[in-house]
Amino acid sequence: MKRALSLLLIGCVLSSCATITNGTHEVISVDSNPSGAEASIKCNNKISASGTTPARLTIPRKADGCRITVAQAGMKTESMELERGFTSSFWLNFVPASGLAIGTVAAFTGNGSDSVISALFIAGFAGGIGFIVDRLSGAMYNHNPNVIKVTLQPEH
Repeated sequence: MKRALSLLLIGCVLSSCATITNGTHEVISVDSNPSGAEASIKCNNKISASGTTPARLTIPRKADGCRITVAQAGMKTESMELERGFTSSFWLNFVPASGLAIGTVAAFTGNGSDSVISALFIAGFAGGIGFIVDRLSGAMYNHNPNVIKVTLQPEH
């Protein structure tokens, strides 16, 4: 029972931490028709990345205010904002964090063994740590869209 509970606890903690599951950087895939265009991302705090389409541009997940531009000689330049949102892994931190509340209830009602209550408290603290680490590392964020396909139109 203790072994199964420990494995479940470890699985919940590791699957919920966005820093572990996603990392701190994100790849934005950019393709254009015709290919060979210059793709560049510029974000706040002087964060940027560039390449030739088809390109895989890497930016920090915590980058904010990002705009992507795709340009090619003789074609109209295309530009769009990248919206920053939260990853699902970040929200999964609530699963182990709920152990703190459940452990508190179990401790005060007398339901559950000491080892189960201890495991719930540990899970709760681990979930709380996951929130903090994901926030500080920026792994809690992702950008949308992260796959961009652009059809460039000729200039007139």
